[in-house]
Amino acid sequence: AQQIGRPVDEQKYKGLQLKHNMDIDEMVYIGDSGLGKYGLLNSPLVTSGNVANGALGSPLWINKTPDEILYDVNALIEACWKASGYAVCPNQLRLPPDKFAFLVSQKVSSAGNVSILTFLEDNCISLKVNGTKLDIQPLKWLSAAARSGATTDRMMVYTKAQERVRYPLVPLQRTPLEYRSIFHMTTYFGRLGVVEWVYPETAQYADGI
Repeated sequence: AQQIGRPVDEQKYKGLQLKHNMDIDEMVYIGDSGLGKYGLLNSPLVTSGNVANGALGSPLWINKTPDEILYDVNALIEACWKASGYAVCPNQLRLPPDKFAFLVSQKVSSAGNVSILTFLEDNCISLKVNGTKLDIQPLKWLSAAARSGATTDRMMVYTKAQERVRYPLVPLQRTPLEYRSIFHMTTYFGRLGVVEWVYPETAQYADGI
């Protein structure tokens, strides 16, 4: 610390913040299996299904046409919309990073200049119902490798609103500084909550993409 001109306390605090943020990230998305708690992406309260096979007999997006991928997304959105009594249409779509990268890098056709991602944003049910584009983002926890016991990748649609789903937590705080001989003592503390599904029917999962 003396050689690089950075105090040890600052490095410790940044490390503590990093660990706290990583714990929150894991608790929000997959929960804590040791405590029997679930997260946003693996809750038993949320309906889960599988995507249909495409013309080539495979459910994998890498083997599907842009129209077949659009059908998968719209089918999931419509099923979720129907489960809510057609009261709430999802405005969020989360995908595994490799599937997101695939949508960004692949064109709709060899003659087109539009990616499959843009094609989905412009033609999905959500845009027509909500009046805003579907927010499509990558999420590492949706990969099969990141979810315990999973064998296929998952996608998820939901409505990002506090009255639908929320996560309570106590932000990282510290006690007043205490002076003990040559030491300065302080304790950092926080508290992690559990994802609360107020209306689990406003979200759905689909596996096999």
